[in-house]
Amino acid sequence: MSSNISDALQNPSKVLSDLYQQHSSLPLHTFPATVTAHFTHIFQSQHALEQIPALDLHHPPESFPPRSLVAFNCMVQDTSLSQDLYLGVKPDGSCGGWGIEDNPALPVADDKFDHANLREASVLWAVSIPGLSDWCHDAKAGAPAQPPVLHQPHKYPLLDVAHVGVQLKIYDENIARPLRTTDLLSFVGILTSEAISSNVIELSHPITVPTLHVLFATPIMRTIIPRSFPEPSILSDIDSLRTDLVDWVAEEGLAGDRLTAEWVLLSAISRTRSRQPPIMPLSLTVTKFPSCPNDPNAVPALYHVLSQIFPLVVTLPLALDTLNQGAFYPVSKDEDLHSGFLQQPKGSLVLITEGAVTEGKVLEQGAKNFLSIQEMMKSQTIDYVYPFSNFSFETDLNFLVTTEGKKSTFFKTDVNIPLRPTRSSGLVEELYKPIQSIRLPPQEKISRFRQLVGGSKIGNSVLAESLSQHVEDDFVRERATVKEETKQFSADDLIIRMVVARLVAHSLHRAEVTIDIWERAKELEKQRETRS
Repeated sequence: MSSNISDALQNPSKVLSDLYQQHSSLPLHTFPATVTAHFTHIFQSQHALEQIPALDLHHPPESFPPRSLVAFNCMVQDTSLSQDLYLGVKPDGSCGGWGIEDNPALPVADDKFDHANLREASVLWAVSIPGLSDWCHDAKAGAPAQPPVLHQPHKYPLLDVAHVGVQLKIYDENIARPLRTTDLLSFVGILTSEAISSNVIELSHPITVPTLHVLFATPIMRTIIPRSFPEPSILSDIDSLRTDLVDWVAEEGLAGDRLTAEWVLLSAISRTRSRQPPIMPLSLTVTKFPSCPNDPNAVPALYHVLSQIFPLVVTLPLALDTLNQGAFYPVSKDEDLHSGFLQQPKGSLVLITEGAVTEGKVLEQGAKNFLSIQEMMKSQTIDYVYPFSNFSFETDLNFLVTTEGKKSTFFKTDVNIPLRPTRSSGLVEELYKPIQSIRLPPQEKISRFRQLVGGSKIGNSVLAESLSQHVEDDFVRERATVKEETKQFSADDLIIRMVVARLVAHSLHRAEVTIDIWERAKELEKQRETRS
């Protein structure tokens, strides 16, 4: 097996050609699946996978020799590119496809041309995973020698951010068929440089882009690093670990406001639990959050803190210019899908700051943009806009909004909580301190924080048998005792409380929502309502 690994790493094209000769008697349409199975078997162990060079910011496409074997951890951005026709068997009887050199142009009129050898490869565009936290990268990678060449930058959701964009050619339909935009996968294949596939019949100036001829692929979890729920290694001191985590988020990101830190944690670990009935991630607005007078677009320290423990975090400093210019959602222009900020992988945490919002007019495009965010908060769907139709795709993002006012200027979230810092001296400087000023816990402690939130993110807690009657009694009692001038406690309020209780259980890695956890959730709500 070690020799097979070495051969595949050194000359994947020869291994592919030899494999074809061994299976040339079989039907041609079965060969792509044979390739997938063969290379998957060679690199089935984690040790073997780690030997494949990574295609990333530290090792961009231009740093590899032609036809190198590489692994690209990425997000699928566009699945609408036209398919690629290739000769599965070259005229000399050798293997075709996978970008093998000397594969001749398809003959138009040739008596020797066998149409049975024509095959189709799916073509996609994929990009570096947006918002990926630094600690998720290979620690041995080091800093990139030089910034990568940006190919098709309009197909990346974050503006002016270094990334890698690659054209994927997938020959095995079993790999290509289930792929959807924003899916996260690790594609292993042979790297070349080829003309970009386009839905336009003829490009006046063909564009050459990095192209990965896929041999096999493996999905990447939304937690990026595999996590468990419950996580056995942290169960013995989960309560104190959770307390330490909330305290650290409060101290470093929220000027000591522990209650808000608790709500931030619950919002950040939530996820879509049901489409019908809709039970979506718990969106949160932190109100009375001062803006930075010297730089309205300044990134809050809270972003840096959350990026240390969550794998996928992006920030959107919202201003009228940002809203009115460009699209937050994907738009097809001239048969080419342009990305929008909201085209993020499932499991991403989106921090929206309203500190830069000033007086002015929201134009039609601006209205479309904030409505797209609001719709995603509400239904966790995003529209992809094409010239004659829109297509709605499911997503699953967490939204956290900070605003200086008593409520968000643009958005209605599930929960609002006013910031109440424990200290006022140098408040703005503390809320917007740079990442270099964030005091990190010891490495062992922050690793455990990451285990806690990662496991919580995939957690599933059932309701204890004793809880149902307790919840029913609570609901009846609260509706009976509420004051006339107070907003009636509704079924929707009960659903939110149930969501909060589940999140408390997840954050404690508890498999059951018990009465004590329910009471804990009620107390959190009571403290928030008292503050509001």
